[in-house]
Amino acid sequence: MNHLTKTFDWIAKRWFVLTIPFFLYLLCFFQTITAETPEIFLPFPETWKETNPSVTEGNTVPATVSLQTKSKDSLTPSDQNGNNTQTPTNSSVVLSNPKDQVSIDTSLPTSGPIQNTKVSDKKKKKKEVIDPSKASYQKGKAYLSRDQKKSAEQEFADSYNKEGDSAKYSRTENTNLFGLDGKDKESSTLVEKQEDPDLKIKTQFELARSLDRIGNPESEEKAYKEYLKLVTDFPKHPELTPRAHYAMAILLIRKKEFRSAAHQLVNVIKNFKESEEFLPSHYYLGKIYESSWEERDLERSLKYYQLYLNGIEGKNPKPGYDFRKETRERLRVLGSSI
Repeated sequence: MNHLTKTFDWIAKRWFVLTIPFFLYLLCFFQTITAETPEIFLPFPETWKETNPSVTEGNTVPATVSLQTKSKDSLTPSDQNGNNTQTPTNSSVVLSNPKDQVSIDTSLPTSGPIQNTKVSDKKKKKKEVIDPSKASYQKGKAYLSRDQKKSAEQEFADSYNKEGDSAKYSRTENTNLFGLDGKDKESSTLVEKQEDPDLKIKTQFELARSLDRIGNPESEEKAYKEYLKLVTDFPKHPELTPRAHYAMAILLIRKKEFRSAAHQLVNVIKNFKESEEFLPSHYYLGKIYESSWEERDLERSLKYYQLYLNGIEGKNPKPGYDFRKETRERLRVLGSSI
């Protein structure tokens, strides 16, 4: 009995020594199997929260995420001590096993500060600014094209009573219409309300021209004063200043004030050589010196006619400035009479 007890004790000791290597072998074997079947556990997109302290608020997550896989045990939600080991939502996740690499191209939904950043990066479209004075201006032009002046005046007045870019053009149109109606005071008020310098001189010219077109001595005198105001207030405007001098000269020729008319034409010839009125001013100087007055000079008239014809050769003058036919006729008459 004593011998049997010793035998069992010996077997028990030997069994314990033999089982330890066996269990170690089994443990290594199962670890090898699990390492050969890697699996990635990604958090569900709607509940994926940023837990990485290195990802600061406001950083964006790229749409392409490169993940390196490792064994199943290393990607479980918690380790043996109960600590949370969930993979953070950083743009690049590096795991332990560099051999098992998987490249995942996917678009991850964003929330919180990331979404707000994308919204803030979008450029807001500028709202189209509507000119409240434009519609009435267009209506006024339509009425004017049908020669319905009263209706046009009302629309233009409605336009410049509103704020907008078209209001200033409506003032110019009504300045002309009021001038034609003999309402020079109303027209002068509109001229003074023009803030744009270029439009102001154009409005001033329209007032003078409309008064000039009425054709009676009173309106012609008012037109002369408006022309004179224009050339003194705006002496260097390249377009409208020579036109005003030229218009004044023609007005004065009608009134047979030849010396004053010649003064305006000489001003154009000396100071505005590039203007459209430069060559026609020569023609009218020829007419002045051919006319009957105390300084009549046919030779000087012939000279100015010839200068006009020489200058206009090869050019295509605009309507109202083409005096080639008249000039040739006067040259023929004056050449035979001198």
